[in-house]
This record gives sequence, C-alpha cells and structure tokens, in this order.
Amino acid sequence: MARPEKDIPAAAPMEVAELARELRALRRSSGLTYKDLSDKSHYSSAALSTAASGKTVPKWEVVESFVRGCGFTGDLTTWQRLHKNALARAKTEEAAGKVKVRAAEAETGEPDGADERTEVHHPRLLGGLRKPVPAPEAVVPAQPDGLLTLVQQFMDAHMQLDARLPEDPQRVSSLTVDHVHTALALCTTPQDVLSVMRELVADKGLTIGALERRSRKYYPISGATFAHVLNGDELPTTEWLNIFLRACGVDQERTLIWHYTVTRIKIANLRHRKTPPPLTVTPVEPSISADYMRRLLVLTVGVMSVLGATVTAVIATIR
Repeated sequence: MARPEKDIPAAAPMEVAELARELRALRRSSGLTYKDLSDKSHYSSAALSTAASGKTVPKWEVVESFVRGCGFTGDLTTWQRLHKNALARAKTEEAAGKVKVRAAEAETGEPDGADERTEVHHPRLLGGLRKPVPAPEAVVPAQPDGLLTLVQQFMDAHMQLDARLPEDPQRVSSLTVDHVHTALALCTTPQDVLSVMRELVADKGLTIGALERRSRKYYPISGATFAHVLNGDELPTTEWLNIFLRACGVDQERTLIWHYTVTRIKIANLRHRKTPPPLTVTPVEPSISADYMRRLLVLTVGVMSVLGATVTAVIATIR
C-alpha cells in the first residue's frame, strides 16, 4: 500500500501551494500512483512527487509532463498561469531572503556563521588595503498576476512591519481590511473579476470537480461550464455568479460586493461602448420607418384598451 502523501507545508507561499494542490488533485482524479505516472511521463517518481510537494517550484517541462501523463488533453493556459505565478512568487521570496541576509551582514559587519568558524590569523600585508567588493544590484523580481495575490502580498508585508513597530503611534494599521473586498474594489475590467474568481477557487483549495459537486446543492452546473466561464473573458450572469460563490463557501451576506462589482463593470462597459459607424451614409429605409410606425400603433392601441377598461370599471362602480 502506498504511503500517504505528506501535507503541503503551511509556510509555503500561496501560489506555490496552489500549484501543488492542483497537481495533486489531478493525479488523484486520474487514479494513478506516482509509479504509474512515472511510466507515462518519463520522469522519476521522486521528481514527480517533489513537483507536487509544495516545497519547490518544478520546471515547466515537469509540470507539462505531469499533467499530460494524468491524461489531461485540454489547453494548458491555466497550468501555465499557475506555474508562472508560483515561479514569480518563489523568486520574490528568494530575493527578499537575500536582502535580509545582506542587511544582517551589514549590521554585524561579518557574514552569517562567521562566529562558528575557527579564527585563523594571517600576517597582514602593509602594501595597501583591498578595495571593497560592491554589492550586486538588487534585481526586481517579476510579480505574480492577479489582484488578490498582490493584495495578499501587501497585507503580508504590512503585518511584518506592524510586528516590528507595534507601538509606533504614526502607523495606521489596516489589518482588518478584507483582501477580497480590496481586490474587487480595484477591478476595472471583466478580466480582473475573473482573475479574482480563479484566485478565490485556488485559495479555497477547490477544483473544478469540487465546484461541480458543491453546485448541486443550489443548481447543478457542469465542470465544463465552470472551466469555460473561469477561463473566458465574459462576466457571468447574476444567477451563475451567486451559485459559484455559494459553491465556493462564500456566505450569502458577503456576496453583495461581488454583485456590485460585476454590475459596476457591466454599466461602465455599456457607457463606453461605441457603436461602429455605417460603411456608407444612407437615408432611413422605408422598412425601418414602417416598423417604427407599427410599434407605435400597437402601443397606442394598448394604451387605449387600458383606458377603456378603466373607464368601464369606474362606470360600473358608480352604477
């Protein structure tokens, strides 16, 4: 019997853990063991297990072979996005760690671990002093895409700063800010909202199959429909959005901000939508005028009918 898979480390960055969760869910749904997957993907069981461990970010070639080996034949855009986000977050964490190490060395005047090494004295040369080696320029790492991710990173940095300066009266803490509400407030396009929706699914640790099962409690929606909407570029309907949010475990009272955001963007799109000009300037066609007159006549007849019924009812009441 295969040993149970170890849990994803709690300290793993959100994007790295998200990639690992999706890989694990895909393998489990395929019913394959890591040994079976190794035979199909031409990577060792250890390499595949490490790829889904959440401890490191695997190479894209490993992820692609992992996914295809599980029998997935669809578009890899979502997997590429997951890998890109995880890789960018890992680089961010690595760069931040290097900055902390350099800061610690600057404070102590010596690299970490210098006190553990045996001190060896060498005769000093009096001919001159060695020029200090300039520190390498800090490389600004690429940021993961997604508003919710960026808001989460900002709040993490804010919490770390609050921990270092808890008594600073000039600091205004905003730790009670709802990450999702903040991300939705920053949305300006349908793609922004869909990105937050995808990140909500990942943050809840859900898969497309889980969404399909959970939706049956409210209204059954197929996994294909979930995937089509989440990976598309059109905003969902009000009913679909409500079922999606409830399937994600969002409380009913907390769905209002989602509906408000979607409605706001839909109205903005309608206001800024430009009707393309006609290819040639032509006079109004008779068919259009006739159609307009026909509608006006129907409306007039309807109004007169209502007025007639009202007058008849009043006369009957008086009698």
